[in-house]
Amino acid sequence: MACDLKFLFSSDCGLSFAARTLAAAMVLSLGLQAHAQTPAPSLTLDAKQQAALGVRIAPIQAAQVGQLLASATVTTPPGKDITVTAPYAGQLSRVLVGLGDTVRIGTALGHFTSPMVGDARRQWHEASLEAQNSRAALQRDQALFEEGIIPAVRLQLSRNKDEAAKAAVQSRAAELTASGLRFEGPGSASNTGSGYATGVMQSPISGVVVDAFTSVGQRVEAGTVLFKLADTRELQLDIQLSGDKAARLKVGDAVQIPARNAQAHITGVSRALDAGQSAKARAKVTQRGSLQIGEVVSIQLQPGLAATDSSGKVSNPAWSVPSRALSQWQNQPLIFVANATGFSAQRVRMVSSNDDTSVIEAALPASAKVAITGIASLRALLQKDE
Repeated sequence: MACDLKFLFSSDCGLSFAARTLAAAMVLSLGLQAHAQTPAPSLTLDAKQQAALGVRIAPIQAAQVGQLLASATVTTPPGKDITVTAPYAGQLSRVLVGLGDTVRIGTALGHFTSPMVGDARRQWHEASLEAQNSRAALQRDQALFEEGIIPAVRLQLSRNKDEAAKAAVQSRAAELTASGLRFEGPGSASNTGSGYATGVMQSPISGVVVDAFTSVGQRVEAGTVLFKLADTRELQLDIQLSGDKAARLKVGDAVQIPARNAQAHITGVSRALDAGQSAKARAKVTQRGSLQIGEVVSIQLQPGLAATDSSGKVSNPAWSVPSRALSQWQNQPLIFVANATGFSAQRVRMVSSNDDTSVIEAALPASAKVAITGIASLRALLQKDE
């Protein structure tokens, strides 16, 4: 009672309408399953053809199960970097340090000249003289009061004037201290020999000069950045993560930076997403390697997840491949695995990736090699064969 498939919907087949409908449904279902399970075809290419297409291959590397990839910026911990700004409108009359110089607390960075510096010192000096006069007046009135010559209210007025004079001195001294400038004596000429309106800018920390304003003589406004200093003995990583990656991390998880031979561990994770839908994490560098402040590096996060999926079955082995080796085929990640005759297209499951490296799960031998260049040409051939 077998019928040719092309006559399946015809009454000449001899089957009832219900039987024909059921058979058609079964054939359609089998066809869809066969299409879904059909692997991508292989490509036959010899060495000359591969060279003509610009195809190069690289070996895969075993990756730890649960390993996550991300990018991070190398920075210093909070409080370990300082910006030195102009305290007043003025100019740098001399620069004493340059980029990369090592400094200690109190090291002279440069000479800063401003009329406001001279005015602030003048006001401090005047306040100091006023305080001396009020102190002398208080001592005189104290003696007169003890002799019964003046009333108590006169003595109280002298005490109040003395307290106000002391407060004025403290205010002027605090202004000079906040400027960060050093003087030989607030009431005398600067130790630089450049005049009453010049002070020496000092380093507030021990570290390295990472930026310096070198235009000597150029006028700047108050608050202009003149020097940037950093204590490079400690480093940290500022990590950008997707929300799902951040959810898998916890404090103490290991961080590897293979390209810089460095290591770190997570010290904080923020699962709040910013406007770009990214979360942030912070890691303390425990092995510095060749890390440099300000550079962006590719890192490997190791949250220590078990090698099982949600059903409890053991997942495929995890492999590390260059991100450029991955392509898309029928909305699934795909790699081209080299074989004796050319390449076979292998569907994989993406675990994690960054700009340089991707971690995938796939049933591959440890000796497998994948195409890392000429991917567009291989995809074009694959679509042609399809």
